[in-house]
Amino acid sequence: MARQCGERPICGRGRGAVAIRVALVAVGIVGCSGGGGTCNPDPLHTGITDQANTDAYDCLLLQFTQKYNEPDAMIFKAIIYVESRFQIDAAGCPNLPCGTPSGWSAAESECFGLMQIVPACNPRAGGPGLLSSGHPNLTVSQSSVLWSTSIFNPAVNIEQGIAGVADNRQQAMAQFSGCTEEQYTLMAIGNYNSYGSTKSCATYNTSYDDVVLARYQTYCAASGWPPHPY
Repeated sequence: MARQCGERPICGRGRGAVAIRVALVAVGIVGCSGGGGTCNPDPLHTGITDQANTDAYDCLLLQFTQKYNEPDAMIFKAIIYVESRFQIDAAGCPNLPCGTPSGWSAAESECFGLMQIVPACNPRAGGPGLLSSGHPNLTVSQSSVLWSTSIFNPAVNIEQGIAGVADNRQQAMAQFSGCTEEQYTLMAIGNYNSYGSTKSCATYNTSYDDVVLARYQTYCAASGWPPHPY
């Protein structure tokens, strides 16, 4: 699926829980660390091995969904599957959805990492995933001193993806009142793939959302995560 972005700092590229949530708040997401690590408990754990690293970033997903008040951490795990198949150095979007900023190369203007972040969308020098020069930090070596701020670093990449969806949610809520929480989630992730595709509580990017939801249901069934009624 081609991605179309508006004036957003990031957006996603399509390829191709009540009791648990209360418990997470109560325990403060025990065992979470900035590098991913192992969460204890890990309510997102699926044990699925059809893709490498399927459960490797659960801690970050729990951490950042809590930080940005997103109601469903599992939906982001499904987004990562759709976007990158959990490949941290994935790069795509030859259609350059946000164009090529002045002074950037086409290769710098693509989509990167687990959630296929697009630094070319409204870049700000020194911002997340960007160098002080304003160009994207595309460091792939985890031993490099630049890795901590690389757009490929899962902590940077996942936070930017979740923050972008949370921002999309707030915009949808401001534009369209009276929708359900689940509708706002689908509207927000639809805009993550194709910004501006949300038109109402019932009209949004179903072609992308349906692909995400198919994997979401698989992960919920495998992990015991209570699925939201999308």
